[in-house]
Amino acid sequence: NLQGNFQWYDGPYADDRAQAVSLTAGADYGNLFSSDAFGHRLDAHAELRGTADQWSLNFRGDGDLKAFWSGDLFGLGAFGVDATSDGLEADLTAGVGTGRFRDVTPMAKAIRIQNELLDLDVLLAPLESEPLLALAQILGDIGPTDGEKTVALAELLISTGLVQDDDLGVRGLLAIEETVASSEGGRLCGGDVQARIGLATIVMPEVSLAITGILLYNVALVPDPVSQLTSNASLKVRLARLDELRAELDLSASRRLPEGWTARADYRLTHDRGWAQPDQIRTSHVLSASLTTQVLGSVGLSLAGELRYETGDEEVTTSLTVHLAYDLF
Repeated sequence: NLQGNFQWYDGPYADDRAQAVSLTAGADYGNLFSSDAFGHRLDAHAELRGTADQWSLNFRGDGDLKAFWSGDLFGLGAFGVDATSDGLEADLTAGVGTGRFRDVTPMAKAIRIQNELLDLDVLLAPLESEPLLALAQILGDIGPTDGEKTVALAELLISTGLVQDDDLGVRGLLAIEETVASSEGGRLCGGDVQARIGLATIVMPEVSLAITGILLYNVALVPDPVSQLTSNASLKVRLARLDELRAELDLSASRRLPEGWTARADYRLTHDRGWAQPDQIRTSHVLSASLTTQVLGSVGLSLAGELRYETGDEEVTTSLTVHLAYDLF
């Protein structure tokens, strides 16, 4: 996921009194794999903000490798990197946990196809569990092309006897093709709890090494086929000085709206008590939301807003971006 905006302005004066430069750019990457015996995860976020007078770059990334022992019980090794304009920190930990995430994207798409065909009056009644699972199996198969999947889905739906006049029609086939080819984010369901211990190294502004304890809680919910909710919380403590800690909370919600709109909202809370710098307490809140759509197939519209407040700020920082693009030919 990439997002951002850039603005440059140079006024009518020969000197730089009417010049202004501002940039906001962000990137997110996520990768998750889970099998019966092993699993791994990698997440990264980068953010660049700046004006002509001040620039800041923030990057954080973390990942883990899991070995499942029995059911959802696992042991893991993990790493993390946190780089800001104020410093650079890395940690390496190991521990245990319980829980598991599962990719339910194929089932979400299968239910979407069913609901869209019901809305079009192509499907006479909702599908039973067995044909719905069969649809998800076809959608989750890696080998076939989108066209081959569409044909297989159409044949399976007709074989249920619930298709009006045994004919999906043009609108029904287009609805299936659109869902099969949809590239919107995957749907994850599940959660885990972890307890880890290891080493944390602060490289900048001053070098320090500490034995660290980390508690984490992660959860992902899919309340319906077009929505995704995630929540992540972590607590990092220096075991030799329990009053020095860093706590983080991330909440995210995305939903595919009617008429091609996609909505997303994110909230991030960070509380640092003597972790980055001794005897300092810093708290930050960041709330962002966006709406994106493709209008009439040729007009792209996006609206994004953000509220940001950190310890020491005089007031809340606000931003609103509206972007419209139209292809004439």
